[in-house]
Amino acid sequence: MRPAILLAAAYAAAIIYASLEPFEGWRMPTDPLFGFLTAPWPRYTIISDIVLNIAAYFPFSALLYLVLRPALSPRRATVAAILLSGMLSFTLESIQMLLPTRIASNVDLATNIAGAAGGACAARTWWPSLSASVRCRLRDGLAGDAGIVVVALWILVQLYPVPLAFGSGDLREALNLAPAFAHTAAAYAAAQATVVALFTGAAGLLVSLALQPQRAPLPAAAVALLLALAVKSLATGTLTGAGWTQWITPGVVIGLAASALALPWVVRQSLHTRATLAIACLAAGVIAVNIAPQNPYQTTPVFMLPPEITHLARFGHIMLALSVCWPLLAVAYCGWMIAAAARSGHRL
Repeated sequence: MRPAILLAAAYAAAIIYASLEPFEGWRMPTDPLFGFLTAPWPRYTIISDIVLNIAAYFPFSALLYLVLRPALSPRRATVAAILLSGMLSFTLESIQMLLPTRIASNVDLATNIAGAAGGACAARTWWPSLSASVRCRLRDGLAGDAGIVVVALWILVQLYPVPLAFGSGDLREALNLAPAFAHTAAAYAAAQATVVALFTGAAGLLVSLALQPQRAPLPAAAVALLLALAVKSLATGTLTGAGWTQWITPGVVIGLAASALALPWVVRQSLHTRATLAIACLAAGVIAVNIAPQNPYQTTPVFMLPPEITHLARFGHIMLALSVCWPLLAVAYCGWMIAAAARSGHRL
């Protein structure tokens, strides 16, 4: 359950950040405390915010169920996960009354609880069979737990609409970096293929590092990739307003084909070699992302544009930060695996 604890803690921190950002302008509310609980239904309701409120608490409650399940019965763990999620939502909505840029809402509270109920019930239904399948394949201890967390975060990162599909570690805006190449159709397609091949290849290697040595890594790597593809399509279709498959360009297809051809060979190498190759792919991928030509047809998603700050915008900021930091986290895991193998005195 250690991966669930880590993920639940990280997810709770993300919810708190998204709910209370920008953390400034604190003052006592003019309305009665907790008055939002009895407020009438708002005249204008943004459907996307309702969907996001439900979706945000769905995985959080599912993770809480996994954390609570060893100590509680399935029924009690389900109820406790829903109650704890509801308490967090109620606390954050109440604190929002102290922030002038935030609005405490009973609609948000109700939809958060609805998402929590769905997540806890889904975990209760599907986790018993899934956990047995996952646990028997992962390495024992922190090696397997940390690996599955890193891979799960990579899948989650795909929610952020980056210009180059699967690209992470984009520091161009923060460091004011200029593209190394002028934009042409061929140059951009080559950059896209390179980024996709390097990052999906690294993800496949990370999956292989988290699995027990006797387990075939390719099926698990394929599942992780399919989940990433589904999340990328979901984000493109719902968050950016574009077509669900619009991001699948010839460059993406070439990159996926290249990694699919290389992975069957590289996953058969020693742990040290696989971890080293993963680090090399991640480093090269970050470099490729930061020197790639700008896409003049790429537009910022509407939900990220000022001046209105919505739940989607705050969610986008969190995903952007995670997208920038994820390669460093993955490199740290690979380095730790290399050090652990060296300490053990043999190849794992």
